[in-house]
Amino acid sequence: MKYFCRIFFAVCVLAASAAETNQPARPLLLAAYYCWYHSPTNARQPWLHWTYPASATNAVALRDQQPGEPPLASMARPLVGFYDSADPAVAEWHVRLAQAAGLDAFLVDWWGEHEGLDRVVDSGIVAAAQKLGFKFALLDERAQFHGPFADYQAMLTRALRKYKDSPVYLKLDGKPAVYLYQVATQPGLTPAEFSALKAHVEKETGPIYWIVDKLAHDALAHRAGDLAREKCIPADWLATPGVDSFAFYSTFSNFKACRYDELAGKYRYLTKLAHDAGKKMLLPVHPGHNNAHFNPTPYEMPRRDGQTLRDFLRAATEAGADYIMVTSWNEWPETTGVEPSSSWPDPYLYLKILADWKGLTFAAPPLPEKHP
Repeated sequence: MKYFCRIFFAVCVLAASAAETNQPARPLLLAAYYCWYHSPTNARQPWLHWTYPASATNAVALRDQQPGEPPLASMARPLVGFYDSADPAVAEWHVRLAQAAGLDAFLVDWWGEHEGLDRVVDSGIVAAAQKLGFKFALLDERAQFHGPFADYQAMLTRALRKYKDSPVYLKLDGKPAVYLYQVATQPGLTPAEFSALKAHVEKETGPIYWIVDKLAHDALAHRAGDLAREKCIPADWLATPGVDSFAFYSTFSNFKACRYDELAGKYRYLTKLAHDAGKKMLLPVHPGHNNAHFNPTPYEMPRRDGQTLRDFLRAATEAGADYIMVTSWNEWPETTGVEPSSSWPDPYLYLKILADWKGLTFAAPPLPEKHP
């Protein structure tokens, strides 16, 4: 009888192991993080990015305006209140939330020295990441929005030299990572410019892990009704040496899809293109989107009580993504965040979904002491 029990137990263990093996592997989980907010009491630019000029005349924003506040740019309100991105207490709370949800790193929105945003990054999220041992890397928007190319090369070189040796700076394949953001319809870099940028930066910094935001519309596939292939990574970029991973920031700026059956084919195809070229693939996942407080022709991606985020996570995982980027942690104007919001019945719903996907049980850290 004891022998039979041992055999039965061994079979159960092997079956459980096989079931676990058949589960899709969990890719590295990242989130786009924004450092551009000023509190209502900021001496220089109060309410920065909590309100937009367009919100002041927007009927939906005016309808939702609360006493003592400007018309807000966002359709939702942060649980912690209208914070300043330079506030170390808020940044540390964000890191603790991210750790509880199973995030591996923040991709920190980067504008260089523009309007002192580099100082806000340093005093806020970078200081918090270093204190709490959480990874971060730069999501470089200047790849798209730059002036003279030589100035841009110098800026990115300075930034990577500054951060790359930090023990909490994200390294992939042993190299400091940087995400180069681009707009699909009018990209800021050509393949030749990328090659020149890589050569210039790496001469000063050593090898870098380059994640390039690159997506294009395939008109032929679109006209043929081939929905899975209507978006692609251009052949000239697939053949460009030195790109480590391809990526794109969002579906909402490229194609309007948010349900699993709308996403699965596109995500599989894009990942296959990258993998067949010997590159990795980063895919975005979203909890939702709504820019109705500042856009007269808004787009809403419904949150569906978290099902939208679950569908994205499933599609990206099954596609074989190497990295997943939550877009976003706290882009409040477009209302794409997973940061806790008092506007949702459960402020922590989306962090709980991420934690569950990582096989964790989410436990919310205390709010910063100076906040309610």
